[in-house]
Amino acid sequence: MQQPDNNLGQLIQDLESDQVAGIRKTLTSLNPPEIARLLESLTVGKRKIIWQLVDQDDEGEILKELVDDVRQNLIEEMDASELIAVTQDMELDDLADLLIDLPEAITEQIITALDQQDQVRLESVMSYEENTAGGLTNPRIVSVRRGITIEVLIRYLRKLRKLPEDTNYIYIINKHNEYLGAVKLVDLFIEDKGKNIEDIMDESVKAFAAKTDSHQVSLDFQNLDITSAPVVDNQNKLLGQITIDDVVDVIQDQVNSEIFNMAGLDDEDDIFAPVLVSSKRRAVWLGMNLITAFIVAGAVGLFQEILGQIVILAVLMPIVASMGGVAGNQTLILVIRGIATQKIQRSNAIKLLIKEGSVALLNGFTWSIVVSVLAVVLFQTPWNIGFIVGAAMLLNILASAIAGVSIPFLLKRVGIDPALAGGVMMTTLTDVLGFITFLGLATLFLLE
Repeated sequence: MQQPDNNLGQLIQDLESDQVAGIRKTLTSLNPPEIARLLESLTVGKRKIIWQLVDQDDEGEILKELVDDVRQNLIEEMDASELIAVTQDMELDDLADLLIDLPEAITEQIITALDQQDQVRLESVMSYEENTAGGLTNPRIVSVRRGITIEVLIRYLRKLRKLPEDTNYIYIINKHNEYLGAVKLVDLFIEDKGKNIEDIMDESVKAFAAKTDSHQVSLDFQNLDITSAPVVDNQNKLLGQITIDDVVDVIQDQVNSEIFNMAGLDDEDDIFAPVLVSSKRRAVWLGMNLITAFIVAGAVGLFQEILGQIVILAVLMPIVASMGGVAGNQTLILVIRGIATQKIQRSNAIKLLIKEGSVALLNGFTWSIVVSVLAVVLFQTPWNIGFIVGAAMLLNILASAIAGVSIPFLLKRVGIDPALAGGVMMTTLTDVLGFITFLGLATLFLLE
């Protein structure tokens, strides 16, 4: 199996030399998710050429794997008949996500092309937000009413000829379509065929409420170590099931979102979007950071007098701020991730604060001694300046650790994503505290 970077390099080489046969050969050796990743790695022009050469049978699977921006750009290149064709065999939960990006007229044609049962199922999925259990639900499942024997159920399954994808359970309902429990598919072939399905039904198989947040769903899948689960509405009526492939996508999206949010980016953006588009998206974030930079500059400006008298302080200032920033961000990332995985909550936040404060004291004390000695040895500064830079760094590292625990909880309390704003707040805070502490101590003990 070729490595992804080899595939990309080969595609670009074939594109530049107009080797259509080579491009087709590469594409046929890849599965839809791999092709999706390659499309995202190409510039807009090259991407459109490759898309024209993709097997039409794979287009639907590829579209659902693409980030929003790239998918939208490719959809704009397709006519109505193409879009209807690629959606014919899609799972209904994937189709619901795709329809959001389509023009209303085409959406109506696609829905009309579905059979009556699938239209009802699709409407059910689309009635829920994308980031909920209902939005992740695939309504194509096998469900049967209680009161039948295993033998009857097996005959019914044989008549279906083909089971829905990822069928691990047969879901048991009553005459009102209310969820009762589940039977493992494999159990049907090892149990006595004369038994009623209620006798082997597992009532402990958890059903998710349709409005459950997708993040909570992913946590429960991990904690319960399950690969599929039923979904019910607020009246316990069975809607469908969530499968592990959708949960993996949720987890991946969460990780990507946290990483991109720290830089003010969107993980669904096209990395090869036009320059002006990317520039506009990043301008606001840069403007926010400029404001924080002026705040830091204002803090430094309060100490112009001592900086004018003792120039070496300007050389040592970044050390104090940098060490505080690194220590603070270590704690910040730990807490943000802990909150996301529910390992850190308000009930254990104080214990974590004490622990992180202790770590900061130990590391701060150790490295403050090192910095004090290095300041004296490398810059030939007096020992009192070395002591001041060490003391300031110790205080800044301690304050940064406290802030690293506190900031995510404060942001969450006011409804702001800690992953989005936490980094900016931490950087500004450690810079301001570091400079004020260092220059404040210097003013107190050195200014004549």
